[in-house]
Amino acid sequence: MDKTPVSILHEIMAKNLATPNYELIHDGGGTHINTFTYRVSCEGLTATGVGRSKKDAKHEAAKAMLEAIVAHRGYLQLPASPAQSSVRTPLPPTIPEVKRTPPDEPFINAVGALQDLCIENNLQEPKYNQINEVGPPHAKIFSIQCTVTTFKETGIARTKKQAKQEAAKKMLDKINELTSGLNTGTNKESDERKDYSQIAKARYPALSRLPTSRKINLGVKISEYHIQFKNLFDTEMQKELTSKLASIIPQNENHISEDIVEDLLDKFREILAITGLDITTSVFPSVTDMFVVTMRIDMSPSIVEFAIGDTKAAAQMYTLTKLIKTLILLLK
Repeated sequence: MDKTPVSILHEIMAKNLATPNYELIHDGGGTHINTFTYRVSCEGLTATGVGRSKKDAKHEAAKAMLEAIVAHRGYLQLPASPAQSSVRTPLPPTIPEVKRTPPDEPFINAVGALQDLCIENNLQEPKYNQINEVGPPHAKIFSIQCTVTTFKETGIARTKKQAKQEAAKKMLDKINELTSGLNTGTNKESDERKDYSQIAKARYPALSRLPTSRKINLGVKISEYHIQFKNLFDTEMQKELTSKLASIIPQNENHISEDIVEDLLDKFREILAITGLDITTSVFPSVTDMFVVTMRIDMSPSIVEFAIGDTKAAAQMYTLTKLIKTLILLLK
């Protein structure tokens, strides 16, 4: 069994027919962060140890005495004891000071106010993390950190809720301080901005019903996107769109002209108009006398296809064919 500093010191003194004398010189003080101090004497030497319990303090005193004996007798430094006393209750860390709110100060929901401020200014949603918890069970002190983009503020209080409010309040003050210098426009300009804001709010309901509202949010997983897109249309509409798209797939790609490509592109745009989508085309001549064409359907995320051809018309035809087949696949 591994030996503790107390047992090692006792064995050393027993060989000299002596016994270490331990004396409790501080009994904790009666506070919630009690500390005890023991003094040990032997061979004319004294040493003290401090701990959160009497046992811990006694072990620390014995350890200090062993070090004093080594130095006094000129021995080589002893290796660390294989059985350091287990500190059941570690010495308390520095307890942070808690700011007390004056009783006459009205309560402000800083967490809610910060959330509204971030939404109004298109900022990242505030994140709260507990970074510290100190003190005995009946007198805990909590530290909560609030993060908005790259800004961080910490609130300290006796409850998690209060610490969160304190962190949010500090973050509100910081953001308001940083943005206060931006409000330097004249009253006339400010009134104009308010008017534009009211107009935008009035038009939003009508604009939100336009076909572009069919776009899928980026939050949808790519693996589930085809399901979300297909669910925008009922079964009958899915079949109609699939049939129309299949009917315009070119059957003879050997004879390609700009007129044929333009006609195919017009038909494809008519079908896309039913879904509220549009197509964008880009042509890139290459260094090898070949043409590279990319086409993108305005979705979220976008559907993009590209192809290479000897002529611009050929590259467009190949890209259109791939794009039509991809859309059919999404609707199945």
